[in-house]
Amino acid sequence: MKPPEQPADEALRLKALLNTCLLDTSSEQRFDRLTLLVQQCLGTEIVLVSLVDSKRQWFKSKQGLAVCETAREISFCGHAILEPDIFEVTDAQTDPRFYDNPLVTAAPYIRFYAGAPLTIDGQRLGTLCIIDSKPRQLDSRERQILRDFAAAVEQEIIDRLQEQAHQKLVSSELLYRSVLEGTRIGTWQWNVQSGETVFNERWAEICGYTLAELSPVDINTWLSLAHPEDLAQSAKLLAQHFAGELPFYDCKCRMKHKAGHWIWVHDRGRVVSKTADGEPLMMYGTHADITEQKEAEAALKASRDQFQALVTNIPGITYRCRADNNWTMLYMSGSIDPLSGYPASDFINNSVRSYASVIHPADQPRLELALARAVTDKQPWLLQYRVMNKSGELRWVEERGRAEYNQLGEVIYLDGFILDITEEKNLKQQLLKLTSQLPGVVYQYQQWPDGRAAFPYASDNIQKIYGVLPEQVKDDATAVFKKIHQDDLAGLAQSIEQSAKSLSLWQHQYRVYDASGALSWMSGRATPELMPDGSTLWHGYIEDITAIKQHYLTLEQINTQLNLSQQRLDMASETALMGFWQASLITGEVWWSAVIYQIFGVDEAITPSVALFKSLLHPDDRQRVAESEQRALTTGLHDVVHRIIRPDGTIRWVHELAKLLPLQDNPEQILVGSVQDVTDRMLLQQMKDAFISTVSHELRTPVTAISGAITLLNSGKLGEVPAFMQKLLAVAERNSKRLSQLINDLLDIEKLTAGKMPFAIRPLRVENELLQAAENIQPFAHQQKVNINYQCPDATLSVAADALRLQQVLTNLLSNAIKFSPLDSQVWLSAKQVGDTIQFAIKDHGDGIAPEFRSRVFERFAQADGSNLRQSGGTGLGLAICKELVQQMHGDISFETETGKGTTFYFYLPAHTDFSDQPVEETL
Repeated sequence: MKPPEQPADEALRLKALLNTCLLDTSSEQRFDRLTLLVQQCLGTEIVLVSLVDSKRQWFKSKQGLAVCETAREISFCGHAILEPDIFEVTDAQTDPRFYDNPLVTAAPYIRFYAGAPLTIDGQRLGTLCIIDSKPRQLDSRERQILRDFAAAVEQEIIDRLQEQAHQKLVSSELLYRSVLEGTRIGTWQWNVQSGETVFNERWAEICGYTLAELSPVDINTWLSLAHPEDLAQSAKLLAQHFAGELPFYDCKCRMKHKAGHWIWVHDRGRVVSKTADGEPLMMYGTHADITEQKEAEAALKASRDQFQALVTNIPGITYRCRADNNWTMLYMSGSIDPLSGYPASDFINNSVRSYASVIHPADQPRLELALARAVTDKQPWLLQYRVMNKSGELRWVEERGRAEYNQLGEVIYLDGFILDITEEKNLKQQLLKLTSQLPGVVYQYQQWPDGRAAFPYASDNIQKIYGVLPEQVKDDATAVFKKIHQDDLAGLAQSIEQSAKSLSLWQHQYRVYDASGALSWMSGRATPELMPDGSTLWHGYIEDITAIKQHYLTLEQINTQLNLSQQRLDMASETALMGFWQASLITGEVWWSAVIYQIFGVDEAITPSVALFKSLLHPDDRQRVAESEQRALTTGLHDVVHRIIRPDGTIRWVHELAKLLPLQDNPEQILVGSVQDVTDRMLLQQMKDAFISTVSHELRTPVTAISGAITLLNSGKLGEVPAFMQKLLAVAERNSKRLSQLINDLLDIEKLTAGKMPFAIRPLRVENELLQAAENIQPFAHQQKVNINYQCPDATLSVAADALRLQQVLTNLLSNAIKFSPLDSQVWLSAKQVGDTIQFAIKDHGDGIAPEFRSRVFERFAQADGSNLRQSGGTGLGLAICKELVQQMHGDISFETETGKGTTFYFYLPAHTDFSDQPVEETL
């Protein structure tokens, strides 16, 4: 510990201190008021007006400290008076001058000290100092506030000296005069009747003049220098003194300085003699320069106004109350009004109601217990509770406060701050609701330098991610790391360390074991924040990306297969003579590969063009190609098989397959595609169709005869069939019917392909068509133990279609839905208008269509279960026929399926809206 040194002019300093007559005097409100304001403005625990005597420092005013003095050799203020400006110790425990000082190692446990010297008559008599038990550093604004308050204390000392001088003046005029001559106070004498005045030299100096410059002087000299706005008040005070209403004439006013600015003076005097008729005659008084005092008062007032403005603008309530059951308020800021619905005045001294009366009754026992514990332990408190507003609304508040104690350690006040947190509470509840809806976990993860880790906050979904509850990992994250795959721990730890080191965004993917031991992929993302204790706190989100990860892995496999397929395609293209091309539907520009020249039979020297291509088109196929190009503008796909006529006259079949790039990025409407010579394939297809047609027609008559004969035998009309033959005949009947169905389907496909199937398109009532289809299929549904439900929300809907073919499509789709539905399930048949079409929907709750079969659903002879043991019979032509029928009726067909949940088939036919030409067909 380093004792403070003595100033060089210590003797003069001690003399000036003794002259103030402040040592060992009682406390005074003028000083206590200032120290209390300093404590409130700077938020400090201890504030002192300390006077440094020869052996001690004595406290004229104190806030937050019980003792009245301490030894000078251990004082901080002894060091402070050696400095012309504020002496500040930010942390005494680390300062070699003070770390072992008794005032640091024991009560009051000083950690922070700042002292502004108090200078009177050029001598630093002591300090206005602030003390805290925690390290701290003043900013420039706080240092200025401390200086301003120190100046105010100095002015109070000066005022006190002036008051003492004035008292001595009253008690002894002679002594008063002799004292005045040695002071900086001006004097005046005024003959009230004649106006003659006498000023001393100091009176003139205060205004910047010499007496010689002002001569001759009289009452008009004062009147000419006084501020015009202050003359009325001066005259009023003078009249009151003359009338005996005031014992003294006491006036503070402004006077014009020689330099042109205004100064403040304090004139005080009294009538000492009167005329024979009782009129005032002679008047004596003093004339003091109080400009600095006024400026200090103005600064103090500004500081007070600033403090009041701060208190007023703080979004909360400041208060001081007694430590009683009602929390009797001694002071409460006006912000209580919007919170409680009552003005602050209602609560002051419980004039209308106590603050305790607006606290929710259910919260009061908890608050009383917490407050009592904090007061007993001499600790601050932090409470949250509900306040009942006058309107009946409940408002949540957060209160912070601490108790003030006297020298005996008894509680004298409770000081605190109350903040309305209703909106914060509501937002927190909304946040909790929102986070509960997220598929992943919103969390805070904290890691300390010593390796400790925890999740201070985690939403409830942490249980879905890691199988732990939020409270289980609030203080220790070990349970979470036990769930992470061993091979991923090192990479995860490294990513966290890197994020903490650079304070950069943390992102990582890793695997976690669930309760069953299965592995799931997680993706985490969080932003780090360095905390005061050296730990790092991440705010982030973790989600299960198992499905996405599997998709990526599948995509990688597909890309590998795609690359392999591309290589095969390139080889196949060369072998199959498949050419590639690009064309703009807007500009007409065309490019094609060398193979296309070979396919089209034209010279490679010829420049490709739309005109050249159209000249090669078979006249019967030009419309088909044009329609496909137009359709590509909507679907993005150009897929057409057509004929070309080579320059040598030979006809070849080609398959064009192209994709139109998205129109928003493709203003020239560019098609990119391929052309393949499929002449051989088309010839084979024609031969196959001809063969199937021949076989179907040749088989139809004998199969019909065989089926009829077997059915007749099974009917028993020709006699009782032996039991051992019944099973064989049943199998024969079932297979003959399947063969008959196959032949009929083949004939339908042949007619549709050849364009020979007639269609009678007419308006049909949709509701009636649904009802007829449901009734027709009902026996089959009953046999399969499946319920049929149909729904048509608009009874006026009509569709333009062939009644027979529409029923064929509906029956085919319903039959499929029933065959693939589980027992006692529902099949839904519905229809609604979508744009200018009618959408028909058939929905089942079966196992759905296998992914590998979905691309072949509408192909001929396509069946999901191609084995001889399949559960549902069929020819594999039903959906192909449905597609052809719907397209022939100018419609489209599609489906949606989900494995394990079922399939919905949709087909769209033109809506009929014009009933003027013909009536709606009622197919009942």
